[in-house]
Amino acid sequence: MIVANKGSLWRNRLFVLLWCGTILSALADSAFFLVLSWFIVDVTGSETMLGTTLISMSIPRLLFMLIGGVVADRWSRKWIMFSSILARGFILSAFGLSLLWGNEGWLPFSAYAVAIFFGTVDAFFWPARSSVLPFLVNRDQLAPANSMMEISQQISMVLGPLVSALLIRSSHYPLMFFILALAFFAGAVFIFALRLQQAASDKGLQTTASSRSYFKDLFSGIRFTFSVPILSIIFCTSLFTNMTFSGPINMGLPLLVKSLGWDGSAYSSLSITLGIGTIAGGIITGLLNGFRGRFLLLPFFLAIMGLAVSSLYFMQHLSLGFAAMATIGLMLSITNIPFITYIQTIVPSAMLGRVMSLLSLMSLGLGPVSYAICSFVLEHRLATPAVIMLIGGIGLAFISMSLWVFRTVRQMEQHPAWARTEKVPESHSLSS
Repeated sequence: MIVANKGSLWRNRLFVLLWCGTILSALADSAFFLVLSWFIVDVTGSETMLGTTLISMSIPRLLFMLIGGVVADRWSRKWIMFSSILARGFILSAFGLSLLWGNEGWLPFSAYAVAIFFGTVDAFFWPARSSVLPFLVNRDQLAPANSMMEISQQISMVLGPLVSALLIRSSHYPLMFFILALAFFAGAVFIFALRLQQAASDKGLQTTASSRSYFKDLFSGIRFTFSVPILSIIFCTSLFTNMTFSGPINMGLPLLVKSLGWDGSAYSSLSITLGIGTIAGGIITGLLNGFRGRFLLLPFFLAIMGLAVSSLYFMQHLSLGFAAMATIGLMLSITNIPFITYIQTIVPSAMLGRVMSLLSLMSLGLGPVSYAICSFVLEHRLATPAVIMLIGGIGLAFISMSLWVFRTVRQMEQHPAWARTEKVPESHSLSS
């Protein structure tokens, strides 16, 4: 099957299968994160354990993310994605069984083990998924295709919390993890149904790469990335954005909800609102062709997201929380999709897996540091969850606005590969 023509995105069987597999695995991912966070807060009430569990999930991602990019450039992306999704299903099934057998006494070690294994297999999924899309659609379809993939991710952020909210009401945690495992297994079926055969030129690249060491390929990808100034700026921005966003939101929000006397359904509702905002942002970005020609607005949108995070400091009623989370979600999509499309366009296909894995690493890079700092601050009562979100949001807004200082950012749309409008060559197509 040749890459679909313009206007026939949903007639591309490979894209549809990828989209369905992604939305199911993302649904399980979203719900798992919420259920695990609430499980720890509800059962142990420990801010430290919540932070260390999130750190345990992030560190393996850091250790294996770049290797995952090399693997994605060398081997079948289909089998990498399939194995990762399937493994996550087995991990949650095992954790559900341990809880069913009444082994909550194994906490926190069982939670740490689940987080470590989950983070490890997840590290190999995203470089493969992020780098396969340019092989499925034409270059001029990358923006709408990325929008649809982002929408699938965010639909899961709506449905995931909705499902988790219903399950949390039952207080039957083993059942929750079994259902999430089934969602992963269903997603793996769609990925398994892909029948991909890479073009001869790409096979040749993989054969040549297999004769080199993983570390040589790894460092060649790093050297390439930081030899391109705009990639360096985008990746460093992603690194510091994550530092100011992940810890305050992922730790501060559930603890703030708990301190306000609200239950798990309130936390899930706020997460659903975030998902609705990201879906709206994905639709808007797709309709506007990924904000092509308007990239100077992206730092401004990112700053708005930071201010929305800070506004959670003032949350005393859910209405303010809903407005803030919807704004955060909207700005997430509006900034993420254009940058991802830009990277997929200007980076050579032979390097794309490694570059996307480095982007994922940067977006997660300071996550453990952020979690550790937030955990320390909260445990020692140096600041409240609301104050942490206030400071994190202000930091994010400052970093975003500083992007306008760089001429490379102001001129990023003048890159020759971005300016070209021709389609992806047939040599980059996939057969089915």
